[in-house]
Parts: sequence; C-alpha cells; structure tokens
Amino acid sequence: MAQRPANWDLETDVVAVGSGLGSLTAAIVAHDQGKQVVVLEKAPKLGGLCAYGGGEVFSPAGRHMADIAHEDSDEAARAYFEFLAAGFNDQALTDKLLATYKTAIDYVEDKAGVAWEAVEGLHDYYYPDAPGSSTGRYLCVKLFEGKELGEWQTKTWAMSPHLPPGLTHKEMYEWGGLANVTGWNYELLGERVVADQRTFGPGMMGYFVKAAMVDRGIPAHIETPVRELVVEDGRVVGVRAEKDGQSFWVGARNGVILGIGGYDHNKKMATMYEEWHEWNSSTQPYFHGDHIVMGGEIGADIASVPPQNLAMFYGYNIPGEEHDGVPIFRSSWECGCPHALWVNQAGERFTDESFYKDYQPRVRQLDGRTQSFPNKQPYLIFDGNYREKFPLGTYGPGMDIPEELAVSAGSVRELAEKCDIDPDALERTLTEFNEGAEKGEDPRFGMGHFPWTQGLAGDPSYPNPNVGVVDKAPFYAVKLRPVGVGINSHGLRTNTDAQVMHVRGHEIPGLYAVGISAGLLDLGGGYQSGTSNMRAIAWGYVAGQHVSGA
Repeated sequence: MAQRPANWDLETDVVAVGSGLGSLTAAIVAHDQGKQVVVLEKAPKLGGLCAYGGGEVFSPAGRHMADIAHEDSDEAARAYFEFLAAGFNDQALTDKLLATYKTAIDYVEDKAGVAWEAVEGLHDYYYPDAPGSSTGRYLCVKLFEGKELGEWQTKTWAMSPHLPPGLTHKEMYEWGGLANVTGWNYELLGERVVADQRTFGPGMMGYFVKAAMVDRGIPAHIETPVRELVVEDGRVVGVRAEKDGQSFWVGARNGVILGIGGYDHNKKMATMYEEWHEWNSSTQPYFHGDHIVMGGEIGADIASVPPQNLAMFYGYNIPGEEHDGVPIFRSSWECGCPHALWVNQAGERFTDESFYKDYQPRVRQLDGRTQSFPNKQPYLIFDGNYREKFPLGTYGPGMDIPEELAVSAGSVRELAEKCDIDPDALERTLTEFNEGAEKGEDPRFGMGHFPWTQGLAGDPSYPNPNVGVVDKAPFYAVKLRPVGVGINSHGLRTNTDAQVMHVRGHEIPGLYAVGISAGLLDLGGGYQSGTSNMRAIAWGYVAGQHVSGA
C-alpha cells in the first residue's frame, strides 16, 4: 500500500474510482448529501463498462410497469431471484438489494433526471417456467441528446460496437428483433446518429454523466488510473493515481469507492477465476482487475460465485475490428436465428443454441473418464437460406464474408473436412435437425422454447422463430471462442453498506466497492439481463448514502 504523502495534490470528501453506473450513482448521491466528490477514470472517456452494454435495468414490480399495463409483486421478484441464485447467494446481501433497488432507480429518475421507460416485449430469461418469472420488468432510457453533455460530449462513449446506434429497445422489438435488420428504418437511425441522439448503454450513461458532471459540476479526471490505496491507521484515506505520467495523490476525508469493473482484459486473472482455458472480451480494454490487486494489498477479502452460468458468451472477432489496439470480440446471436445451429468438434449438437444460459454449462462439461471437454470448441453452422435473410456481425445478407471469419463450402462433407469435423457425424446431425426443423420443432434440445430467445434473435414469421432447416448450399462454419462481457465471477467481498471486507472478517473503514468490482453474492450463481445494471445503481446508492453518513 502507498504511504500518505506529505501533501495531497487534491483533497476531497469522496473519491469515486471509475465512471460507470455504480461509481456515478454513488457520486451523485454523495454530492446530494453535501459532500465534495471527484471521479477518477482510467480510460480516455467516461461511461465505463455500461456504455458498451444494452442499457437495460431489471426492475421487477417497478413503478413504470404500469405504463405498459403489466402487474408484478415483490414476492414474485424474490422468488425469481432465489431461483437465479441457485443457493449461492448471501441472503443478507440479496435482501438488501431487493429492499433498495426500486428506491435507488426512482432516485436517479426523480433527482438526477434519468428518463426511464418500460420495455414492452422483453421477457425474463426463464419465463414462463421459473417461479416468479414474468415479462415487462426491464427499463431502458429515452433518447439522450449528446449535445447536453457540453464539454463532455466528445469525452464519453457515444456508441457501442455491439448495438445499433440510434435504435431504441421499443423499436428493435417492433421492427422484428436482431434477425430482421434488413427491415429497419436506417434513414431514421442515420438522422439520429448525425444528431448524436444516444440509446442503449451510451444513452443511459449519457444521462448519468450529465447528472454528475454537468448538472452537479462534479470534477472528473480521465486517463487517470488509480494505482494504490493510501491507508492510515487501518483506514483508507486516499489514493495514488497517475496523471500525465506523474503520481497524482488524492485524499478522501470520507472514503474511496471502487467501481472500476472487473478483469476481462487480464487474461491470467480471467482464465483462473472464470475457470476456462481461454478468455476474450467484448469490453473496452481498460478492465484489468485493479480492484483485486489494490484490495489484496490491504487485506481485502475476495467473494466468488460459480462461473458456469453467468454472462459468458461465445462469439468471434471480425478481422481488423479492435479498440485501442486490442481486438474486440462480438457475442454471437446468430445461433438464435433460423437456419443455424451449433456442433462440437465431433460434429454433434449438444445444446439449445439459442439460449446462452443452456450452452454455457454444457460447453464447460468435463468428461471425467477421458479428462477432456467434448464441447470446448463449438462451431456455428449455417447455410444459404440463412445468408439470404440474416446477417453475420457487420456482414449483411448477400455480402461476402472473409474466409478467416467463416469457412464456406459447397457441401456439408466438404465443410466438415475443412474444419476437421467428423463429416459423417455432421451429415447425420443436419439430417436429424432438419427432420424436426421442417415442422418447426427441435425434439432434441427444445430450441425456441423460451419467449426471451424468440423475441431477441428469432424471426417471428417462422412457425418456430428460432428454427429453420439447414439444407441449402453454400454451407458455412464459424469457429467460436469464449467472450466475456465484463460480468465476472470474482470481486471484492462487501457488506450490506457496500463496505469492502477484510480477510479477518471486519470492514475496511473508508473503502467501498460497487458494480462488478463488488462480488456477486447478492445474485448468486445465476444471471439475468439487467441485473448487473440494477445492482450497480442499488449499491451505488447505498455507498453514496453510507460514505456521507446518511
């Protein structure tokens, strides 16, 4: 740990490290309680991990559900969260999350001007099977005008490479989901992009940056990574950051809040904690596990949940696509479109390809007799039917796809041989799959069962929105690789006041963790879209209140 300097370069009440959803919520709340706050950000722009995401906030029984005529209850929400947790949650943290999230979400709307609206047509992952599951529980933001950020307009993440700019959630579902991109209104989207009207994660973070930096005047320092925590008599009293190549010492009279995401770009840490052989990321290349390194130096405890069924996807890197010199990987949603399926190296299907919560644990399946992972290397297989209607990443229907991304062949057997897949097995697999697909069915794995997968990536014009025959040349194969989206299984252990805990069981005074920097013990062993943003806002609110003595 760093020793307290003779003089601080800057002294304030609260230091919020990171500029994502949790950090900025905490900064806003602490400021509103009368505290001086400064934000320190490692990246060259504000917005954090959330600015690359979908901007969905899971809010069961929230007040905006009435706007779309949906009913819900706190009891149903609790039942669903307990189902997701699979017994791996800390009940006290779950209870505090469920008791706080609506207050926190309403606070940033009422006090910080975040314009929430309910999302129609988006279901819980496990609806209708899971106890307490429902529909209409998501919030997103209305269009955000980038010009309202003033000097910060060019210093925030304005677009995510993973989501269509200018498109709202409501429009995406009304226009047929991700499978029907050819029918979207691109003239309207182009006008919005030119006007810097933001949606999804960039739009959500636009509201939070405006509330913090513009409306409240909270100072923020970009390209200022925090390297060490300063501890005095057991209390965190500041940080040593780096600014313009020099140490930048910032004192914190009340506390330091770590909201700097996870470790997606620390391959050693990611492969160890996520218990997998390879790790790639869809996130900006600024998440290296700094919270674990700095916390470990002062005795902070680590909390973990099983990594097998969180938010790891499989996908690919489009040749040449990168962020600040680091390849960006895309999650593959193509497996939810008709005329596509997955096989392993043996040429066999092993999962419901359209539902990533099913494929995650199946990919990781260990054959203890052979000490091997038979499904470790999945391939996305699709055909000419698919290419006539649906995109692959940035390649629309009919566009040439580079061979280094998708191998193509005139027959199934030739495709298998090019990919070193058992050709006989692949032919048998497609014959079996097509027999069911002709009737809109998947007897083997039930693809198309969940309304969530149907609405997101399926084509509603098909009897089964996620299933279509794969029988038309040319045939294609994409070798898929594991892709993290920044939601990691390990983080700093925190208590119900968002304080970081020491390995000896007591809180570390003056140190808080929020967002992905805090372990997922409130969620446990499962995940649902929007819960990461929900918990970031909730624990940011808790930290902002507690650090202010409220």
